[in-house]
Amino acid sequence: MKKRNILCMLLAVTLIASNCYSAGAAKKTVLSFKKLTLYEGQKKKITFKNKNKKATYTYTSSAKEKVSVSKSGVITAKKQGKVKITVKEKLKKRPKKTAKKIGTISVTCKKKAALPTTPAPVSQTSSPQTPPPDPATAMPDPATATPDPTAPSQETQKPAETPSPTPDLYTKKVLSVHLTESDLYTVEGSTCRVDMQYFSADASSEYFNGATEKEGTAVIKDYTEGSKQLCSRYILSGTDADGNKCSIFIEDNATADENGNFTTKPTIITDSKALAFLETADLQGRITDHGDNQKTIDIFWNESNTEPVAPPKAIRPDDSLKYDKEILTFSIEIGPSDQVNGTAGWASMIHFGASSDCENFKGTIVADCVDTRLQFDGQLETLSARYILSGTDGNGNPCNIYVENNGISENGVMVTEPIVITDSPDYAWIETAPLHGTTSWSPGLNIHILTAE
Repeated sequence: MKKRNILCMLLAVTLIASNCYSAGAAKKTVLSFKKLTLYEGQKKKITFKNKNKKATYTYTSSAKEKVSVSKSGVITAKKQGKVKITVKEKLKKRPKKTAKKIGTISVTCKKKAALPTTPAPVSQTSSPQTPPPDPATAMPDPATATPDPTAPSQETQKPAETPSPTPDLYTKKVLSVHLTESDLYTVEGSTCRVDMQYFSADASSEYFNGATEKEGTAVIKDYTEGSKQLCSRYILSGTDADGNKCSIFIEDNATADENGNFTTKPTIITDSKALAFLETADLQGRITDHGDNQKTIDIFWNESNTEPVAPPKAIRPDDSLKYDKEILTFSIEIGPSDQVNGTAGWASMIHFGASSDCENFKGTIVADCVDTRLQFDGQLETLSARYILSGTDGNGNPCNIYVENNGISENGVMVTEPIVITDSPDYAWIETAPLHGTTSWSPGLNIHILTAE
């Protein structure tokens, strides 16, 4: 009997210890982002790292009239201002226990820039305004004047013809890509606001069905001088129309029109023989925003254009200046890569981490980022790495830096012409300075950004 009691006690102790270990090993739920900037009408879903599936979450806005949040955690920007969203977690198995605070999200809502008003059109048949007639030279009253037989009759004048609309040549849909947005990171610079939006995607059409295995990214650069640019990159894996497994690399580039809308120019590389025609086809992408972080990009084909569309040209970085002043240095940790070998060239997406410990900036990368390499037949290999780091500037003040390293790789030597955007007022000058990027290996990969004196 005593042995039995001892055994029971040992078993109980083991179970308690096991539960304590499990509780201690459980990762803490944290918010994916704590700062967010939206324009009026924009939405963003709250996401978590290590989200507890056995818990429910509640969201409270400090000013609903400015920024509201739904029960499912979708933030909607309504009116200009700054608002805090409080997020709490409550375990489903403990309904009586008070929900604990996970954290707060500081949301800045900005007012949309008003579009310029268009003046009312002037009728093409109306006469231009003239000054009042001089009484001394005034013409006779029209009611008593003798009509001029040579003057054209008002009844015979034809109204101006309305020009016919330009026909839409992009009529054949070849792909519908459905995007679900996740984490968003923003840098508010002095010359530009940068949004780096992560997303997953799935695609469907008569030509291809598949999805992303790793998240893609879309970078929107909204410049204070008025232009707005978009570039998104991702790889889809699935099957083509013949049922063969294949991958598609897509890069979507666009500049916004006067209404702020994007119509993209897709660049495609695929290892599918059935889809190889897309690499040189005349394509156009059209974006539909469904709200709640859901978008669709429909890619259309201009079948009437039978001439192969040339791939984007490799641009060699400027070397006309003496770039001898190093201002930023980044240490790169190279991760896994994905490559698609097509008919006209190849695309590679290399994942990496980054950090900096130089005089002007100390910080680390905010999320996994990608260096995209492209090489088309007869051209140099190009590279474009985009990443955001968070840390402190040379004066010890908190700041963020967006880096876009665009350049070439020739015989293993990488040279770039970087774009740098930062929310540090003391280092805003970097955004307009002439920049040049080089690399070194000691012991790992280092990126050096230099400027000219």
